[in-house]
Amino acid sequence: MTPLRRLCLAAALTAGLAAPYSAFGAEALLSGTIKSASGQAMGGVTVSAKAIGSTITTTVFTDTAGEYYFPPLAAGDYAVWAQALTFAGAKADVSLAANRRHDLTLAATADWLRQLPGDEWLNALPGATQDDRRMKNIIRKNCTGCHTASYPLQHRFDEDGWFAVLNLMKQVNVLGVHVPGRAVNGTIETHQRELAAYLARARGPGETSMKFNLRPRPSGEAARVVFREYDVPVDPGEGLPYQYLPHNGSDWSLGTPSGMNGANGVHDAELDLDGNIWWTQAHPTKTTTVARTDAKTGETRIFAMREPNGYASNAHGIIRAPDGHLWFNSRPSAPKGSRQGLVRIDPKSQTLTQYVPPESMSVTAGSLDFDGKGQIWVTTPDGGLRFDPVLEKFREFKSVTYKSEAGTIAVYGIAADRDGNGWWAGMNLDLINKGDSATGKTLELKLPPDRKELDFLTAEEKNFYATFAPPDFNTPYPWAQGPRRMGTDKAADVLWVANSFGGNYARIDTKTSEVRLIDLPNPETQQPYHVAVDTHHGAWTNLWSTDQVARYDPGAGKWTLFDLPSRGTETRYISILEKPGEPMRIAIPYSRLRKIAVMSPRGEDEIAALKAAAR
Repeated sequence: MTPLRRLCLAAALTAGLAAPYSAFGAEALLSGTIKSASGQAMGGVTVSAKAIGSTITTTVFTDTAGEYYFPPLAAGDYAVWAQALTFAGAKADVSLAANRRHDLTLAATADWLRQLPGDEWLNALPGATQDDRRMKNIIRKNCTGCHTASYPLQHRFDEDGWFAVLNLMKQVNVLGVHVPGRAVNGTIETHQRELAAYLARARGPGETSMKFNLRPRPSGEAARVVFREYDVPVDPGEGLPYQYLPHNGSDWSLGTPSGMNGANGVHDAELDLDGNIWWTQAHPTKTTTVARTDAKTGETRIFAMREPNGYASNAHGIIRAPDGHLWFNSRPSAPKGSRQGLVRIDPKSQTLTQYVPPESMSVTAGSLDFDGKGQIWVTTPDGGLRFDPVLEKFREFKSVTYKSEAGTIAVYGIAADRDGNGWWAGMNLDLINKGDSATGKTLELKLPPDRKELDFLTAEEKNFYATFAPPDFNTPYPWAQGPRRMGTDKAADVLWVANSFGGNYARIDTKTSEVRLIDLPNPETQQPYHVAVDTHHGAWTNLWSTDQVARYDPGAGKWTLFDLPSRGTETRYISILEKPGEPMRIAIPYSRLRKIAVMSPRGEDEIAALKAAAR
């Protein structure tokens, strides 16, 4: 095999999946007021509208007066619904031919627990005593690495039932698959009976020990945003009896749906410069490696890179470079598949070109970024590669620590700074590596432990963890930070790291390597996954178990939280598109629900203009 292989994949390898609804045509404004059954105006209510036959859902939130204002919508017949925690949803069919108001009333309901997002469940778990706090921390760090807490906790089991659930969980990997020979999760196994008793007190058949103190509904800036959620078709090669998921999180009363039955796979998503969505299929399928969803019509076009076993290569990370090209890493769908590498997408011609590293280098793994010198960085199982798109050459950097008493490094997130250096995380070892492009050397940083959790360990636990080596990156120590994915400020010397288990950001000075930890508003329930930085230095993250995204303003030291419209999103990526004269667009793929959301902020002046036009 030659050191560099290029494959131009023709459009014949693609298949079109057209949405039956077109977004073009006459437009009208839909607005109205949401009130409770007692007649009180309700602010921060989630209001959604979806044209009949469409794959695009538009969502807004009510203001303090209970009023909502959609952006202009294409004329047609719509399903409209409103939702708020502890209230039964209200639904209506609305025919929109001209500007129209439609008011809805929400009635309180006693059956609202299934509506809750994962952070509300975690927050309500008992933690007043030292023993309860220990159990709560183990659940947060060991039982939410592959799914949101809302999925299991929406159900009730007695102690034996929870013991059986834990018995399964300790044996499966992050995909919920039992791999023969894989070591069990020793933390769950050691505490299994204690955890089962704790969960039975909280979510057993009897009276619950959970205490719910629900967060306020969105207000201010968070209530002015507009979402467009795009339904992504299930993989056509799976032979399922439906094209789109019948339960996709849109109806909160149904709870958090399963990630099985064709739901899983959508992992990362980027907007091209025209606003269309390109996304990766992370799980092996017969037909999909990456796909493009048209932002206006919702039409999805899939692209397949074929493997010897007949399946399509899968993909994981994707980025948009400053020149408008998109890059993703292709991965074999079987252990003995073909050698894979970086793939460049030309979004105009919709052609793919693959670049494979030499046999002497490690294969590409999962995450990508671009540096200030125009180079593309991608992770490998033991470090990172830097690719020069002009010279078409790879350069390899190895992690300083590959194996330790705590296990083999699990390289995941990567980011590149404006000086041309690459940074990647060893999630299971709380390590951050820097590939110095000037010297060719790799430097290593160790994140400080979660000290507050160290203080709650018993003597027996300290003895156990002294010899315990976790089987994978989703089996953390109680004090683990868990750096997942990261992003650099391209206009400053700052690296932001999402510490998923620690519930914080690590702010790293890319010049001095100084590390500072910044807690999320509620670090015990909010788990950041990835960080993307906007041109105003705002550091955005997808709180993957909470159905929220957050933005940190480093100048003001302020967090702003934005609620997602669906339940059970499990977002693993966040990306930003900023163009002069256009609103910012933030793309958030829903890995559990097979949807992709695009959020855009709206200013007070824009809302005022909509109010005037609606009148």
